[in-house]
Parts: sequence; C-alpha cells; structure tokens
Amino acid sequence: MILEEFLYRLKFEYYNLGMLTTDMYYQRLSNLFVVLELDGDNLNKEHDLRLDTVLDKLNDINEEDLEKGLSPEDLAVLVKKVKTGLGLLINRLEE
Repeated sequence: MILEEFLYRLKFEYYNLGMLTTDMYYQRLSNLFVVLELDGDNLNKEHDLRLDTVLDKLNDINEEDLEKGLSPEDLAVLVKKVKTGLGLLINRLEE
C-alpha cells in the first residue's frame, strides 16, 4: 500500500467508526488493526514517519480491548479510543 492509500483508508475508517454496531464491529475493527499493523508499520519504517508510539498504542487496544460481544456502552468507549488513535495518525501524516 502506498502512503496516500493508507491515509485515505485511515480517513475512511475514522469517519465511519460511528456507524459500527454491536453486530458488526468485531470484523471491521479486526481488519483495520491488521492494516495498521502491517501497512502502518511498513510505511512508518519506509518513510520514517515517527508513528511508532501511536501504532503501538493502537496495537495495545487491539490486544486488550477488542473482543466479541461488547455492550453498546463498551463499544462506544472502544470506538472513542480507536478514533483518537486514527486522528493522531491522520494529523501526523498530513503534517
């Protein structure tokens, strides 16, 4: 994935996170975390983007907070955390 595609994907996910439901959030966020881990890490190294801290934090969210069967309240907290991380990545990439 090239940097522009990665930024587009982050923005797309950022603006669509609010539409996640308790029925479909797990697969959507799982896919997002795979993109962040693989493409995010590769692009970070390739372009020296200094995204290590944010990517590590999002990986922690994936490992610690993402689970099946979240209540709507827990999902809202998870979405807020992920959205904050994506916002930080987007801002850094647009600098």
